Amino acid sequence: MSPNRSISFDGWVLRTDVGELVKDGRKIRLQDQPLQILDELLSRPGELVTREQLIARLWPKGVVDFDTGLNSAIRKLRVALRDEAETPRYIETIPRKGYRFIGTIDPPVAAEPPLPGPGGAITSVGSLPPADSSPLIQPSTADPGPSPIGTGPAAVATGGGAHRHTRPIHIYVSAGVVALLVAGLIAFGSYREPLVTRTAPAHEVASGDRSIAVLPFIAAATDESSVLLAQSIADLIRTRLESLNGWTVIATASTSRLTDAAQDNKAVAEKLRTRFLLKGSAARTGNQLRVEVQLLDAARDLQLWSSAFNRSVADVNTLRDEILQRVARALQVPSGTAASRMAAGESVDLDAYQLYVRGQQLIANLRVDDATAAIELFRRSTTLDPGFARGYLALAQAYLLASALGDSSEAALNEMHAAASAALDRALELNPSFGEAVIERARLTRDPSKAEPLFRRGLESAPNYGMGYMRYAEFLFGEYRKGEAIQMMERARQIDPLNPRLHIRQAFFTMVGFSNVAEHDRLLREALAISPKFPAALGELAHSQHDYTGDFAEGIRLMEQTIALDPQSTETREYAAIMYLDVDDPEAAAALLAGENRPSMALIELAQYRRDRSRAAELARMLPDGSLWSSAAFSSPADAIRDEAIATGDYASALKLLESRYALVSPTPGSRGGMRMWDRGLALVYAHTLILAGEAERGRKLLTAILVQIDSESVGRTEHWFARERAMAYTLLGDDERALQELAASLKLGHYARWWYTAELNPIYDHLRHDPRFQALAAQGRKHRLEQRALVDVMREKGDIPRRAVRAE
Repeated sequence: MSPNRSISFDGWVLRTDVGELVKDGRKIRLQDQPLQILDELLSRPGELVTREQLIARLWPKGVVDFDTGLNSAIRKLRVALRDEAETPRYIETIPRKGYRFIGTIDPPVAAEPPLPGPGGAITSVGSLPPADSSPLIQPSTADPGPSPIGTGPAAVATGGGAHRHTRPIHIYVSAGVVALLVAGLIAFGSYREPLVTRTAPAHEVASGDRSIAVLPFIAAATDESSVLLAQSIADLIRTRLESLNGWTVIATASTSRLTDAAQDNKAVAEKLRTRFLLKGSAARTGNQLRVEVQLLDAARDLQLWSSAFNRSVADVNTLRDEILQRVARALQVPSGTAASRMAAGESVDLDAYQLYVRGQQLIANLRVDDATAAIELFRRSTTLDPGFARGYLALAQAYLLASALGDSSEAALNEMHAAASAALDRALELNPSFGEAVIERARLTRDPSKAEPLFRRGLESAPNYGMGYMRYAEFLFGEYRKGEAIQMMERARQIDPLNPRLHIRQAFFTMVGFSNVAEHDRLLREALAISPKFPAALGELAHSQHDYTGDFAEGIRLMEQTIALDPQSTETREYAAIMYLDVDDPEAAAALLAGENRPSMALIELAQYRRDRSRAAELARMLPDGSLWSSAAFSSPADAIRDEAIATGDYASALKLLESRYALVSPTPGSRGGMRMWDRGLALVYAHTLILAGEAERGRKLLTAILVQIDSESVGRTEHWFARERAMAYTLLGDDERALQELAASLKLGHYARWWYTAELNPIYDHLRHDPRFQALAAQGRKHRLEQRALVDVMREKGDIPRRAVRAE
């Protein structure tokens, strides 16, 4: 905050020293965050101040205070100024970018002193040159002497003006690329100090620019071991730079994505949405390392510092720490703010770390076989280095990923989770303040009241852990705190913007939170542009085509591609089987499910399609817990139990089971969020069964509650998004006219999934099946299935979709 400053505008006077707004003798005391926002806006009248710049100023540690978040602070400031967002006099909102002060300031704003550094100290350094001035380091045609990196444009700045980028919050920070061309490696020597050091004059770093990306280092050769060494050295340095307080350090998952070495530094920075780049090279000869490093200010196209180091392999930790200190000095980080967040004795063995890096590359693929292979690599890394806390954390994460992607039987899940928990215990035993491990512990904590403090503590210790923000977002979403979850995802993508896993999760939240199919699919295609053969992105896009637009053939084509990339994923095969039922191909569905030894939604739906009510109900009763009973609009297990009860007349047993399952997936009365929207399919069937069993009042009360929540959830979504659910509720409440209108609206949206059950089997509509209007809708659904089946057959002829049939024994 600028001290003792008064600013006048339109009759208002802002006194920054006491945080007061004064007008016509009326004083308004501003809270700290609205005051800081107004101070920032008034410092740049007429200019865009991005959301990320404000967030960096308000929350330099990166963990957002949800009670006084940015949107809330802006609203408080508008109230104080009596300003309206729709017709602003002072603060104009630039959608998806930030804000701009549009009032008239009189007298002009006084010049500002230098901004404080991340730790609060004022830096006493000169500012950067103006855009049209010469760079700090000029290229020279004269022999500059020995250089650790080279003397061409890749090593020495060639000038360029300042460039201020504006962008949406969820993509303003991005990450790395292999872009450095090394002119040649200098032979190893025995020196322990840097062989050559070049440092540009010190300069000031604005709070909004405190972001750095460590690009993959250049390897001395193209063989796998040389490349892995270079990647590992870069990752070691990156994790060490995370101790720069108030700085965003881009995740390795993103920096490894950009591999076009022909791009210049500004082009790389534009993709990364960051200002500072750390480049380098690494080579090993026996027990000696040669590491060359250069720090670049990409916005100004300046090299700020470069050094070359010869070290023994045993000194890799010392080397990492020295590079941290030199980068901190070059960036003018005040002393004391670069203290390590890693435990004092947490050194690493280089060979163990290389196994760790290779394992991380495998689990990023989200494939069962790769996750299994990664487990063995992490086991080996912790054998080589029993004190390697990060290795134990990675081992726990690999176990959890393998359990999510592979065999989901109760026994297998329990075994994997027990192994993950044991690995986490060891990581936290080695380093109790290890933020990433604390976050993973939070994931395994069932009690939300205990899990949330762990998430917050973990992020406080590890504010540059992008996946940690994603995990916290998942927790918040599960607690029905969707707005906060999306905030956390935005922060995650600032740190790790080229990680397709984050795109997929953001797409999911966008879809479930707002029913925005276009944005959902855009994010998925963006993930596929980053990684074209990423199974999770292909599978989610296939799901979208099937569920949200009714393009069954395209959904099946994409899902078959996903199966080819990850044939061990049972979840993928099961969902593909459900898709095949929607094009009247139970043979292909059965072929995909052949040999399954556990009950699943797909097997239940196959039994329902074959009109085998007894088998469908048997499979539903075999499901291990309530988690598979909750599937948003539909709950096939609940349908199966109710349908069997109708056939047998045993409503008491059906109600007992449905009530127990509904209790498992629904919150207790009075808890936050009420009935969860993703349990609505189960709730509707439960309500119907209550009515069938003679408990009409309870059933109708539940149906009314469902409609109330659907109405609430419909705000801000595509019109008629929940039309199928409304139709079931209205039918059961006796409003057939509205039910038919909702069914027609759902088909206009392309919601044809599972219409074979709706039109022909769902007992809710038994009394409507003689109504010509319902018959017309059923015929429309049948026509759509036939058209999509014809497209599937064409794709099979072209080889885009494989032919599947149950093999004869």
